[in-house]
Amino acid sequence: MVTYPSAPIAFAGEKCLIWINQGKGAIMTTRVKWLLVCFAVLCLTALYSFRDFAPVRVIGTKLSLGAQPEPLMVQVARDFPSSTAHIFSDAELRTFVVAASKAEAIDDPLQRCLAYPDPPGSHWTHAAVVAYCQYRTAPYITFDQVKALIEQGKSAELDREMADALKAQYTAPYAYGRLERIFAADFDNGSLDIRPILDAWKRNSPNSAFAYAASGYAYVAMAHDARGGDYINRTSQDKVDAMGRLLQRADTDLQKAISIEPRITPVYAAMIHAGGLELGNDYAVNAAQQGLRQDPGSWIIYRELLWLSTPQWGGSLALLHRISADAAAHSATNPLLAMEKNTTLVYEANVGNCDCGLPTLPYEFPYVLDELASSTVLAAAGRTGWQQNMPSIAVVYLSEALRFAPGMADARFQRVGALADAGVTDTALRQINQLMAVDSRNYDDYQQRAYIYLLQHDYANAEKDLDTMLTLKPADRWSLEQLASMYINQTHQWDKGWDVAGQLMQDVPDDPEGWVFRATIAQQQPRDGLAETVNDAIAHFGNDPRQRGVLARLKRMLTTGAKPTVSSGGASSATR
Repeated sequence: MVTYPSAPIAFAGEKCLIWINQGKGAIMTTRVKWLLVCFAVLCLTALYSFRDFAPVRVIGTKLSLGAQPEPLMVQVARDFPSSTAHIFSDAELRTFVVAASKAEAIDDPLQRCLAYPDPPGSHWTHAAVVAYCQYRTAPYITFDQVKALIEQGKSAELDREMADALKAQYTAPYAYGRLERIFAADFDNGSLDIRPILDAWKRNSPNSAFAYAASGYAYVAMAHDARGGDYINRTSQDKVDAMGRLLQRADTDLQKAISIEPRITPVYAAMIHAGGLELGNDYAVNAAQQGLRQDPGSWIIYRELLWLSTPQWGGSLALLHRISADAAAHSATNPLLAMEKNTTLVYEANVGNCDCGLPTLPYEFPYVLDELASSTVLAAAGRTGWQQNMPSIAVVYLSEALRFAPGMADARFQRVGALADAGVTDTALRQINQLMAVDSRNYDDYQQRAYIYLLQHDYANAEKDLDTMLTLKPADRWSLEQLASMYINQTHQWDKGWDVAGQLMQDVPDDPEGWVFRATIAQQQPRDGLAETVNDAIAHFGNDPRQRGVLARLKRMLTTGAKPTVSSGGASSATR
């Protein structure tokens, strides 16, 4: 399952530890309790130390793993070996970008994935990379195809397709998780739209384990959606009740499925998830035990167990580490599980930048991701790197996410911005042009390309895109400010700058930049109007304490004739 619950669960970590260790539980000693208190103090110190990361402009959507519970402040990031972390150099980044671009030109999806470079200095397990490339690129039956077969009365053919995928998952080389991939892609869907199709499949094939498995899997996703994304104390009882009813239906179908065919591993993953949502710890642990007896190397089962073991859901770092190690120990039989070697590190470095009581440590990502991770984790690392103004981190991990999941539109778009911020503007321009060939009326694309043109000092093309942006979004503050700055600082087109500054004053009257731009033109050209502009700004913003610094600068311009402090670069970082 790729959805996550909306509230913390009272997960019995001791039970899972006992299960993993065959009866060897842990005892909370007085010493451990004092250590937890120390952890809390250290966590607060770490949070204070890292509170001042300056974000850069973010275009696109944030990664969402569902609503998060209240953070557990007793969790603290480990002492990462920063001195050994491999921070990508400019030369490594450019070499990586060239190799990635070459691979992305390959038409065959599998060969493109295999030809892609690993992150500079990393030690990704080759068998895991090959297995994940196969997992992500192998053809699978889509939900539209499932729907068509059911509507055409060909449910028996659909059952054969699923049976073939199940057989391949257990026996075929590099078909690890073949059926699990189908379920995650087709049935992890809480929409009511798919419900009639799944119900028809059960009616048409009353003895089909796959029909009941798909139905129960989708019911769990529906229960998640019915619950909603708010904290439990803000969730109405009717939503909780609706979730409970759907989970009971899910349990009925899932139990039916494994009574017919117990090797369908997605069933156990759904049951673990249902246990986390409401059905309880014993239910979840029992499902995990049953499922791992059928397939000790099931990636989908271990992924749910690892989610269930994270501290913010009631588990612990110790439990997370133990289950992560147990999963990785089965990588010889299923190389996909090598990706779980770094699960604890991914959590501790807060790769997804979640509100879970841990600072985000993007400079440790090369250490944390020294082993392969899923496309979701890689995309999160790249996005967080961009948010934390580390463009080389963003470029590498957004690229790796696209290696395995080229359909991630947000990651592809954000990588353009990261490339530009990293100074690789030629590749950034080529990629944004490719995106714009699909949708040439997208405001964000024009903004991204205008920014690249400004960085390249291509002011003629920057002006065209900025003008287009104003046709798409009249009175756009960013476009007006960039145009005014360009006309004043780079091209010295004073009349155009004067007019754009006036438009900014009219359309964005709460922003003093229009007055600053006009005062700058009056002083630098020079031309009449400096005193009038400064006095008008003082009258307009004199009662706004937030503008004291701007007004002081304008007054100095008027009284001393000193040059104003304005950006001389291609694009204003203050508006990015």
